[in-house]
Amino acid sequence: MEDRDKRKAQEHRTAAAAHRFAAQRHIVMAHLVETGAAFRRFNDLMTLADAHDVATHPDLAEWNVQMDAFYGSV
Repeated sequence: MEDRDKRKAQEHRTAAAAHRFAAQRHIVMAHLVETGAAFRRFNDLMTLADAHDVATHPDLAEWNVQMDAFYGSV
């Protein structure tokens, strides 16, 4: 094989490696996007649960005392 052919073949191997790296980076980014969406859904559910707890608690003053004991008064 001539030097020119070897050099061309190496350039293609290098380009293929760069494409594999870019593909893996895109896969990681896709997972990060999905994880962010899952955290947003989790946060929404926690907010709904908190709102439900406040709305259904029979004595909000007692609930405030419980929260102060758990989180510490500010």
